[in-house]
Amino acid sequence: MQAELLDFTTSDSPIHRLDARWRLVGISVACLAVVSLQSAAAAAAALALALLALRLARLPWRWFGLRLASVGLFLSLFLVVVPFTVQGDGFPVGPLHVSWRGLHLAGLICCKVLAVTALVLLLLASGPVEATLRAAHRLWAPGLLVQLLMLTHRYVHLFGEELGKLRIALRLRRFRNRMSRHAYRTIGNVTGTLLVRSYERAERVGQAMRARAFSGKFHSLHTSHTTIWDVLGCGLLLLTGVLPLAIDLGLRWPIFG
Repeated sequence: MQAELLDFTTSDSPIHRLDARWRLVGISVACLAVVSLQSAAAAAAALALALLALRLARLPWRWFGLRLASVGLFLSLFLVVVPFTVQGDGFPVGPLHVSWRGLHLAGLICCKVLAVTALVLLLLASGPVEATLRAAHRLWAPGLLVQLLMLTHRYVHLFGEELGKLRIALRLRRFRNRMSRHAYRTIGNVTGTLLVRSYERAERVGQAMRARAFSGKFHSLHTSHTTIWDVLGCGLLLLTGVLPLAIDLGLRWPIFG
């Protein structure tokens, strides 16, 4: 996934050209607005606007469609269980009772989670992770938290590569994962080896950072400049959450509209 994100972060689209700070603010506030929605219709509107923003970023449908589908597969558990477990008026389906309130709640949860997932994918694919974290630090995020996230993003992929090497070594030795004592012992040894290698790599990284006079402060040579297009782009991103929120308030309190 990291290589795919690197390919997409170099694309040229209106959202990619936004300053990382304004893009982060717009998407973060939009996510908070989507989370606060309480009507399925407003959540469906938020999902439609989020998909439109993904399309505006010129991301391939297949890339984010597969990721949204994987999240939707997990959400299908809610769609199956919630309508039958929430009390309220509804209609019978054989020996079971389906409530309208349960259907509304299942649709609300599904649309909200998919909309937030789409916005997070937009944030990750519209700029390098390092630039996004640097923007978060410029927006008064704690420097220690930013550095931890940067190191986590970097070394999670390295640990994945180490695990891939161990899996190749196991396959070359004709190891097959079966329900046996030998398989469980081998998996335990591989887990211990991965932890030891991770610890040794962390020690080397810490020594390299201390050798370079690392003092715990976040430093960046990148300078950012705000333009009118950044403000307008941030406003458009805010609409993906603020507009559905206005619809939600209008549905709950008609006098608001």
